[in-house]
Amino acid sequence: MSARRRYRELATLAYALAALVLPLLADGPTAPDGPLLDVLVAARAALAGPAASLDEPSSVAVIALDEGSLFRSELSAYPRVLLAPVWAPILDGLAAADVRAVGFDIILAWSASVLAPQFDRPLLEALARHGEHVVLARSAATLPARPYLAALRFDERALGVVDLVADPDGSYRRVPSSHPTEAGESHPSFVAALLRRSGATMPASLVLAPRRHPEGVPTYALADVYRCAREAPEALVQAFRGKVVLAGTVLPEEDRKMSTGRFLKPPTAPGPLLHPCGLRRLPASAPHSASVPGVSLHAAAVAAVLEGRVTATAGPLVVAAAAALAAAGGAVAGLLLSPWIAALAVVVGALAIMASAIAALARDLWIPVAVPLLVLVGAPPLAYVVRYFVEERARLRLQRAFGHYVSPTLVARLAQDPSALRLGGERREVTVMFADLSGFTALSGKVEPEVLVRLTNEYLGYIADAVEATGGYVDKFIGDAVMAIWGAPLAHPEHAASGVRAALAAAARVEDARQAATARGEPGFSVKIALNSGEVIVGNVGTDRRYNYTAVGETVNLASRLESVPGLYGCKVVLGPSTAALAGKAFLVRELDWIKVKGADLPLTIFEPLGERAQADPALVERARRFAEALEHYRAMRFEVARCIWEELARAEQNAGEAPRQLPTPAAVMAARARAYAAALPPAPWDGVWVLSGK
Repeated sequence: MSARRRYRELATLAYALAALVLPLLADGPTAPDGPLLDVLVAARAALAGPAASLDEPSSVAVIALDEGSLFRSELSAYPRVLLAPVWAPILDGLAAADVRAVGFDIILAWSASVLAPQFDRPLLEALARHGEHVVLARSAATLPARPYLAALRFDERALGVVDLVADPDGSYRRVPSSHPTEAGESHPSFVAALLRRSGATMPASLVLAPRRHPEGVPTYALADVYRCAREAPEALVQAFRGKVVLAGTVLPEEDRKMSTGRFLKPPTAPGPLLHPCGLRRLPASAPHSASVPGVSLHAAAVAAVLEGRVTATAGPLVVAAAAALAAAGGAVAGLLLSPWIAALAVVVGALAIMASAIAALARDLWIPVAVPLLVLVGAPPLAYVVRYFVEERARLRLQRAFGHYVSPTLVARLAQDPSALRLGGERREVTVMFADLSGFTALSGKVEPEVLVRLTNEYLGYIADAVEATGGYVDKFIGDAVMAIWGAPLAHPEHAASGVRAALAAAARVEDARQAATARGEPGFSVKIALNSGEVIVGNVGTDRRYNYTAVGETVNLASRLESVPGLYGCKVVLGPSTAALAGKAFLVRELDWIKVKGADLPLTIFEPLGERAQADPALVERARRFAEALEHYRAMRFEVARCIWEELARAEQNAGEAPRQLPTPAAVMAARARAYAAALPPAPWDGVWVLSGK
């Protein structure tokens, strides 16, 4: 046992060390960590309660170029690339509302000045007036048109790269603070530039882990803002004062991105009217879509920094420690537990890892859990491989060596617990079965020994298969008989019902085989089966050099004596009273008689199982009732009445095919006895007990 302990400890340590190295080699979140982050964000939101309402304060707002705005009367006269006259009053109104910064998440790459020199002038003048609070979007390759740059005095701080880098699955979960160029320089990102304009700074890379849907940021239609800027500037003060404002498109076909918040609940209804000029918050641009506008992602990133909700990423050492613990736990499960229990342990462990990650994310710490989950799931199969080569091969050798001589169930127990190989016993409640093949003696003089042994083994196999299929233990083969036990060596709470089920199955299988052999003109066997339940002593009986696991006691002796009873009553299976009582809920049984076996001081009641109670048809139940009625008349010495009932039942049993035509049925046997007693009354006093003269 100490050697096994050492190998388990070494294997667990090896798995833990290997798992410890994986996150260090990865040096950051892996590809599966992105989708898992989406799940963690959704779980955190679900546990936090209802989604944020439209009235929740926000440090950021969005002016949306939406489909509705394009068709409003205020904007319908302007092409989308010629909205300078619209943006100018809005920018002035936002400045008057004392916003912290304004970011145009639209690359103004084309100026109408080449067509109409004065067309862009209002916007250019507004940019010149408020340039210290404005950031224009650019891409890695495209700058705003030169007139806009000139209006901003070619200030590099007024530009920000809007490009985002997607994860391997196509989703966007990070916003960088800068974008390197091929020349070795770098340009600030759009978010970084906006935050700098508003007096804040962002980390080198910001993880998008929003607590609300990205479009939960207050968003207003461009047409409404334009109208209010001209007609009611105070409305802009109410909506935008002290905020960072981003302007961008939310059109369904433009700049939409999958993001971390794809499982969060979007706002589906517009907000209340903020001002008679028509200003109100918009719902999500596409509530049933998993993607969101790019401007919403930038807005969510700005809000995370301004509101102190920056999500930090756990370092490789933290992930490595979690992976090592997960690998050790998975290895222990694989090395010590059965596959199903190990699988359950892995599921529980995975839930614990996810719960810990959700709790950490609630405190704005993202722990990438892909590697810990991977090693947790992968450790048990690897452990089973090691376990097979170290333990299972030795166990299989033992089973192969002894499985032909003793029950495979017992061999499995001995392989699991070699300490059971010792002399001694224990008391158990069990059911014992003795099954004897009928016709062996007569057949032995008619066929060759090889044929006799082959037939005997074949029929004994039918019985053994039925025993083991119901969880029983074949104790021994005694010539043409079988002794079996339910409830030992392994405990079996339904030992009586399982024993009866096996007996009926074995009797049916033997009868089918006999009838098939008869049809072919070949010899076959019948079977007599007796079961008895009660307390026995089970254990290894013998000497230090040779012993056998078996059961001994009066329960076994009585089962052995009942073995010959089925042949006397014309049935296949007979039950002792304890077995009938224990199995009576599952099986329809009928009382056959009171008998007194050889060597017994007291009589006992014997029963015949008729089949599963749930499957018994009403006719069979009625015949069982009538048999009991006849038995009452018989014990009251009303033999003629009993005879009539039993003869009627005997005809019904033959017609129902419950016994071969050439064999008597229990009703026929009892009818003959009642007829004899009716002709010559038994000597007084008569107690109704049938005394067996043989075994």
